[in-house]
Amino acid sequence: MKKSQQRLKTHRALMVAAIRLMSDDRSFSSISLREVTREAGVVPATFYRHFNEMEDLAVELVDYCLRPMENLMASVRARRLSARQLVYESVGSFLRFSRRHRRYSLFLTKERLGGRAKVRERIRIGLNSIALRLAHDIKGLPEWNGVPNTIIEDVAHMIINQMLIDLELILDLSAQETSEQEVRIIASARKRVWIILRGGLSFRERHTRRTRPNIVTV
Repeated sequence: MKKSQQRLKTHRALMVAAIRLMSDDRSFSSISLREVTREAGVVPATFYRHFNEMEDLAVELVDYCLRPMENLMASVRARRLSARQLVYESVGSFLRFSRRHRRYSLFLTKERLGGRAKVRERIRIGLNSIALRLAHDIKGLPEWNGVPNTIIEDVAHMIINQMLIDLELILDLSAQETSEQEVRIIASARKRVWIILRGGLSFRERHTRRTRPNIVTV
């Protein structure tokens, strides 16, 4: 194996090891460098050939965990769905994916509020990027034609915030809990996202009426 290939393999092994060590009761900050290298099957000195400190590993893990979610959402967007279909497919796909890859989602939810400043900032940047792509998709829906970008972006950010709340609900399901409970959570999440979307359109209509100039007839 070439050195570059071995380096990539070791780099990925360190990130996967950190994810494996996390659980409901353990956050990233509670994991030591030695634990990560032991889990990855390398000596501690190897870690410093890839990262300066554990915080750098956490920052890179953010992108590593968000990228599959972004790819999943991109595959849904590529299908050119109606607004209702987009909500139905996106919400269901995201929450089911998050439950299947539970440790990755746990890392993001725990570190978003309780991680170090650099890690929290990287998560904010990643979520903001996802929200802007969502705003672009919303703007392309026929009923949103002519809606100001500021309103569309606000709606997109509200949807992302709501999905983070629903993400916590889906992650609280144990492996033994039935798919019926998962279906109920997903159905409720779809309803809430749809309400946000329709509410954004309603706000646009009221905003337009308020800002429309009065026509004075003589």
